[in-house]
Amino acid sequence: MDSAQAQALSPLLGIGCRSGDTVIGLSSVRRAGKLAFVFASGDLAVRTLRELAGLTTRGVRVYLVEDFSALTKSFGRADAQVVAVARGDLAKGLAKRLKGDKK
Repeated sequence: MDSAQAQALSPLLGIGCRSGDTVIGLSSVRRAGKLAFVFASGDLAVRTLRELAGLTTRGVRVYLVEDFSALTKSFGRADAQVVAVARGDLAKGLAKRLKGDKK
């Protein structure tokens, strides 16, 4: 996912932080159930990226984000390297924004 796409999604993820639908951080993502999307920084270790890619078998759409700070900008978490979205209304809104992407 390029920087422009990440910037377009950032405000929705910020809303999700307030509603509890956005999950921030690798350990939180590992514990979370019923995820719809995972966004991962390309700076993560290869093994971690493989682990996250494995979530696709559970129906989770996983995206590798080029400029992760563009994604986390709206909710001020420059330290985050993994962000996920739980299934629900926010995920439906994100799906509309991502429609057509095959990553």
